[in-house]
Amino acid sequence: MKQWILKLGQQNLWKTTDRWKDRLWLGGVVFAMGYCLLFAGDTLLRELLPALSFQQENGMNWKAFEQTVMEACLPVVVYSQYYGYTASAGYLGSEIPDSFYQGEETEGESTQQELETMAVANPAVQTAVAAPVIGGGMGFTREQLSDFQFMIDHCYIVDSTTYVNREEMNADTLLSMDMTMKQDASDYQILIYHTHSSSEMFADSREGVLEDTPIGLGDTLTTLLEGYGYKVYHDRTVYDQINGKIDRNYAYTASGEGIDRILAEHPSIEVVIDLHRDGVNENTHLVTEINGKPTAKIMFFNGVSRTTNNGELDYLANPNRQANLAFSLQMYLAGSSVYDDFLRRIYIKGYQYNLDRRPKATLIEVGGQTNTVEEANNAMEPLAYILHQVLSGETPAD
Repeated sequence: MKQWILKLGQQNLWKTTDRWKDRLWLGGVVFAMGYCLLFAGDTLLRELLPALSFQQENGMNWKAFEQTVMEACLPVVVYSQYYGYTASAGYLGSEIPDSFYQGEETEGESTQQELETMAVANPAVQTAVAAPVIGGGMGFTREQLSDFQFMIDHCYIVDSTTYVNREEMNADTLLSMDMTMKQDASDYQILIYHTHSSSEMFADSREGVLEDTPIGLGDTLTTLLEGYGYKVYHDRTVYDQINGKIDRNYAYTASGEGIDRILAEHPSIEVVIDLHRDGVNENTHLVTEINGKPTAKIMFFNGVSRTTNNGELDYLANPNRQANLAFSLQMYLAGSSVYDDFLRRIYIKGYQYNLDRRPKATLIEVGGQTNTVEEANNAMEPLAYILHQVLSGETPAD
């Protein structure tokens, strides 16, 4: 290749008119290289540097190394990874679809016409926490949920970097999986932690005050769930600061190691919750009203360990993938049936996000950076109620 390029340079192609074939070949090579870098950069990097795969087997964070190289050489590809659409879409100038901000004015009426309004009586909850006042929510029929496309359109947002199939998204299978758990205060049952905490602030968060980050939300949620009779381990460790600097990517490695230690010490834990704050468009305010209080909307998040470019990610295998999907769907349906406009659709993305640790593992996004701390904290009461409904088996979804 080097000799061929030198030969082309010596022949001074750009000043002659009889070398059009060589020019065409050169143009083709340049185009092919550019295409590979833009649309298959991560795959190409691993092919050129096979040692990256070897590093994984020896406990080295080759993914972080790959990400560093990609950030330096291919910013357009990295942008697509962060914001959830392919490099080709970004290159062509596509905008983030309105469906990303589900629950705002862009949807509403058309969805309501298709759904069946159902009044749900407030079940008696014998706990130290008063049961929340339930507003009229929107329900789904089994017939609707048995339609794969209907369920995808109304319950999920599938990121363009990944895909799902009919078999794993079968509603009957997901809703028949037992996600219940008896309340037992003798040992820890629920783990709440935060992969991103110090890097996720709200509109009025005070700098350096952990109570104004997702960690503060975890404190509130812990109290509410303990009021329902569960014993909760709240891990307040800050995982997204490495050597004093924010590192949101490595944070998943750090939090994974942290929760592994906790689960080893307390194998009785069945539920693992990674509590986050979402990042949204600055013009978007994810807020509704529940019990007369302004309340941030929430979103359940699943990682399915596969991408459209690379297929199944064996190095990030998740044997609990379908159980994770069942857990989030059951919570979504339980919440949607009693709370109007509180839940955003479940978001599905391609990686693992430490959700493989337990069948009942979930990542929850609470509001966005445009919400206030009060709005986010107010969301913990209906979230605790939804969790209790599913874990206790009292879900009104049916």
